[in-house]
Amino acid sequence: MADPQAPVRHETYTHGHAPAVVRQHAQRTAEEAAAFLLPELRPGMRLLDVGCGPGSITRGLAERVAPGEVIGLDLSRETLEEARRDAAARGLGNLRYQEASVYTLPFADASFDVAYAHQVFQHLREREAALREMLRVVRPDGLVGVRDVDWGTVAYWPRDPWLDRFVETHLKTWYQNGGEPLMGRRLRALFHGAGVTDLRVTAAVWCYTTPEDTVAWGDAYADRLLTSPMGGRAVEYGFASRADLEAMAAAFRAWARHPDALWSFIHVAALGRKR
Repeated sequence: MADPQAPVRHETYTHGHAPAVVRQHAQRTAEEAAAFLLPELRPGMRLLDVGCGPGSITRGLAERVAPGEVIGLDLSRETLEEARRDAAARGLGNLRYQEASVYTLPFADASFDVAYAHQVFQHLREREAALREMLRVVRPDGLVGVRDVDWGTVAYWPRDPWLDRFVETHLKTWYQNGGEPLMGRRLRALFHGAGVTDLRVTAAVWCYTTPEDTVAWGDAYADRLLTSPMGGRAVEYGFASRADLEAMAAAFRAWARHPDALWSFIHVAALGRKR
């Protein structure tokens, strides 16, 4: 079990926790984000959700395993407070939240049936260490499920040079922060290195094509560029100017309202059992 007195370790989170980011993340659901895991869940299981954010996925997992306990972990104190309020309003007595790092999980060995992380490993420098720690807290034959995007699979239309510039700048900033924006394609290798059994790797596509979806996606990224560290750090590192951010944001808003707008990319999920 991790030392409860040890300092909580933070990575440089590329997206940050600005309101525009948290609002977008709060639209995620267990039905979509954990579809690869849900068939394995049973009432009474104890489940850990690492990097839970505002808890929109976590509450769905809690509903699936009730009366089993679900614990959501995150490093953002403010986001966890929002998640706690949401759980209380929904009467989810089997769900609680805790501030902690995936590198030093404050739980005993083999104390969970399932450990899950959605869009977390792409932001970590030491991904092997994080997976080992998740496996540590899972019982033998327990499940570890991880899902991450692969930004190298982005496809969008109509093309715009400022959106191309955004993707290039976003990836450079991400790598500068120590993350891996192409994490999805590396999950199989990561899990093989950890020595799990019954490994299943699947992929799904996020595809935005309706006017409602493209406007929501484009406007959210425009806001994130201008109000969150996603844009601010690109300026700090010298990869873009503030004027560049404004141009990228305007391009996102214009693309979002084009009648032919499409944006898609692949997300990869890995699910394995602890030996």
